[in-house]
Amino acid sequence: MELYDAMRTNPSCRYFTDEPVDPAVIHRILDHARFASSGGNRQGWRTLVVRDPDLKAAVAALHRKQWDAYIGHAREGVVGYNDGGVNGRMAADDLAQRRLTRTDDFSASLASVPVLLVHCVDLATLAVTDRELDRQSIVGGGSLYTFVQNVLLGCRNEGLGSALTTLLAAEEPAVAELLGMPAGFAVGALVAVGWPVPDKQYTKLSRCPVEEIAFADRWGVPFTG
Repeated sequence: MELYDAMRTNPSCRYFTDEPVDPAVIHRILDHARFASSGGNRQGWRTLVVRDPDLKAAVAALHRKQWDAYIGHAREGVVGYNDGGVNGRMAADDLAQRRLTRTDDFSASLASVPVLLVHCVDLATLAVTDRELDRQSIVGGGSLYTFVQNVLLGCRNEGLGSALTTLLAAEEPAVAELLGMPAGFAVGALVAVGWPVPDKQYTKLSRCPVEEIAFADRWGVPFTG
């Protein structure tokens, strides 16, 4: 499909059918995604394509452990949940609660999703240029997530639904033991892939306008076309 159409109609899919996904389709997606840019062209990304039912169940249980803690905090208002409205306000309104419910459904059914992609990265390939700043680093994963975004767009192009979560990273030692990930690698993302349930797939997305997220020369001056 046309690239801009894919970018505008690629939501997180929370509900999948039980129809299997041909491994050749996943291979094709990864074959195109690997042309993503990375620092120094080091291409430190690695992907575990998890289809074995027992392994999927184990990965889903690790994800669920982190999700249960997160959703508890979210419903208590300890952490925010984006309502998708103007200025990206964080809210505990009905819409946000419905989105939490959909994501809770996703977590509960994760083991039955046809394919789970566990995206990892070789730490030796990363240049963490903000490591000395007095805040948490956000740069280190940059060379992984360009690849992951290509995977998400590739799924959309194939008509597949996908959902990205980073909660699994908190269970990295257990993931490493379960899937044989060697030392020196880190878990960066879990992407669930399958055929979307048609009446549960939302492709009319709402996002903030460009003028709220892009500034002309100086912060606060809206960039317009």
